[in-house]
Amino acid sequence: MELYTIPLNSDAGKFILYRPRIALAFVGNRPLAEIAQAFARGETPAVSAEVRQFLENIGFFKDEFTLPEYLYPAFRPATAVLLLTNQCQLRCTYCYAAAGEFPREELTPELGKTAIDYVCEQAQAAGFPHFEVSFHGGGEPTYHWHVLQQCADYARSKALPAKLSLTSNGLWSPAQAQWIIANLDGVSLSVDGSPATQDQQRPLIGGRGSSEFVLRAIAALDSHDFPYGIRMTATAPFTQLAEDVRYLCENTHCRSIQVEPAFNITRGGHGLPVEAEARAYVENYLAAYDIASAAGRRLHYSGGRAGMVTTTFCTAPYQALIVNANGDLVTCYEVASPLHPLARLSTIGRIENGDVQVNAAARARLHDLMAARRKSCEGCYCYWSCAGDCYARAFGRGANGHLVHSQRCDINRAITQGILLRLMARSGGIWRGETMTL
Repeated sequence: MELYTIPLNSDAGKFILYRPRIALAFVGNRPLAEIAQAFARGETPAVSAEVRQFLENIGFFKDEFTLPEYLYPAFRPATAVLLLTNQCQLRCTYCYAAAGEFPREELTPELGKTAIDYVCEQAQAAGFPHFEVSFHGGGEPTYHWHVLQQCADYARSKALPAKLSLTSNGLWSPAQAQWIIANLDGVSLSVDGSPATQDQQRPLIGGRGSSEFVLRAIAALDSHDFPYGIRMTATAPFTQLAEDVRYLCENTHCRSIQVEPAFNITRGGHGLPVEAEARAYVENYLAAYDIASAAGRRLHYSGGRAGMVTTTFCTAPYQALIVNANGDLVTCYEVASPLHPLARLSTIGRIENGDVQVNAAARARLHDLMAARRKSCEGCYCYWSCAGDCYARAFGRGANGHLVHSQRCDINRAITQGILLRLMARSGGIWRGETMTL
């Protein structure tokens, strides 16, 4: 039996007793925690009939399920991610790709069509009902508009149905908005909150704010009940995060908002948080979480996924055909260029002359490092939800960089604990949820 006893920061004598693989959490005092730990070790502690009945009633003795490890599964991706361009109309203060600052690189229609052919064939061979194409990039996908349209039309021409999605900054002309609504199945819209925050963090090339344009895009999506999610980026000191989430709840129809922190102070990379920044993000994220919950919206952060049970943070390194403008096959949406610090580690092949060439050894090497990192996380109560974290953000420099554990781990644990407390409070003190898997 796997059990985590998490000391409550607010009360040194109480603990969250957490069994993630059966989605159970409740608060107990030290004697109850010791009894639960004894049962988890396979012992039969002396316990009153009342305590034993309580544990049985809440499902404490329920068997936990197991998940297969991602140990180099055969590469049969049914999803193509096309990184269309490194150009962008914005100059976001935190942009990991420094989009628009480098010579133009754009995916060709031929590269896109080869990738689409490949994933369609894989999906058909596996008996899947559809395949997927996602338009993404180290820049703004709609900047490379005609190729986006060509690839979408090509995917739709296949006998097997295609699900098409777009990650975008929302700077669309009215005609583009109409086309997106008519031709795509979903959008992830990058919006950072209120007009003041949006304009400060996501200005146009010339410095003008971008909020009026993205709000126009949101209005178009909302007026057609088009399915979309919002992807927020929050920056230190994070004091506006809660009000930015409130603004989005009050001014959009979006039901699901993802917020991720950026700790880099310059464009073109990721930084790691210092302790004060980590604490500030946790405090303000949880305040924002409460606002979103009260509004009937779902706010989530990728490292704090209480209820998620998975052996990998993200499936992209395993089962997505991600193609950048150079024709490289990469394992992360963020590796849009050879200039990325993890480009060498993340490149697992190429598309060349209409042929998808996968380097199995390179793929296995990355998977080995990810598995070693997750192994180093054993004993952490986020082991099944964070699952080693996002390698593009968590890996440090050097030969053992994959084993670095930074303040980001503290963020993940603190947010997971905060969400567990809220789930228990909503459920009368005992959370018996449903486990989610990737």
